[in-house]
Amino acid sequence: MGNQQDEVYGRGAFQLYGSELQVKISDLLADVFGRDDITCWAGDWRGILYFTLDDEEGVDPQQIFGFDPSTGDSGELATLPELMAAIDRGDITDAVDGAGFARWLADTGNTGLEVATCAPTVELEFIGGSPDERVTEPRDVVTHVALAAVIMGRLQALDVQPGDPIPDELFDQSRWE
Repeated sequence: MGNQQDEVYGRGAFQLYGSELQVKISDLLADVFGRDDITCWAGDWRGILYFTLDDEEGVDPQQIFGFDPSTGDSGELATLPELMAAIDRGDITDAVDGAGFARWLADTGNTGLEVATCAPTVELEFIGGSPDERVTEPRDVVTHVALAAVIMGRLQALDVQPGDPIPDELFDQSRWE
């Protein structure tokens, strides 16, 4: 599956990463998950990334996982051949909430997304953001993922548990320098 060039589908609703971007985002996910066997194949308009695990015992190396930085959730979605078949059939945008993307475009006046950009939630869902409240200007997906990882790390360092109020220290930059 050695795609060399970036490709966008549905005006950027789904983005298949070329070799260079694949390496860059795979390295970022390797840092986030603390493992070096990740290959990130694609992303979508919401900032969700689609990847495989190359060396996980008992896991098909063609199993696609999704990672949503806004929620912190990840899980199995499809296989790489199924993903490529959805692209070939032309229904990949339906699989990534193409209707929601069309609404976002209409609401914001944007005409599409470039590769490696997304329209994440205004506030990360794992700190109280709503999936219905999205940024109006596209964001760089690498920045989005890195920011989510930093905030998740801070929550862990502060020992914040699900349901706990978000402490002001989370956003106190001087504490984290």
